[in-house]
Amino acid sequence: MTKAFNKGDEVTFIGDWDRCGSTYFRHAVVYSCGKKQMVLTDAATGVEMGRYYRPERAELGAGGTFPRMTDAEAHAAALALAENILIKERAHFEHCLTIDASEGYKNSIRKALARLHAPDTASYAERTAA
Repeated sequence: MTKAFNKGDEVTFIGDWDRCGSTYFRHAVVYSCGKKQMVLTDAATGVEMGRYYRPERAELGAGGTFPRMTDAEAHAAALALAENILIKERAHFEHCLTIDASEGYKNSIRKALARLHAPDTASYAERTAA
């Protein structure tokens, strides 16, 4: 695997917020990047976001690190991720309802299914302020 980013690169990280259809994006700067992991810092605050990000470019419809995007591009990419998460979660929960299990288990699955909502995206700052 070759690393996709270098120290100082401006990137956008897109991730899942709640496994129910909400996603977020966060603009960052690559603080350091090796072959197996990289460290990102928040572009607005300079605060370290974490040390264990994969140093590879994510694909649209999936979460991960992208070359810097505009806010509009990041919203669109995060929305695609939210839609994919909802598809997978609904399929998983629907499958869980078909297995032979207790009624209590199935009720918990129904509650989890009911928590899924319309795809929703926001910046990290907006998510943490709410």
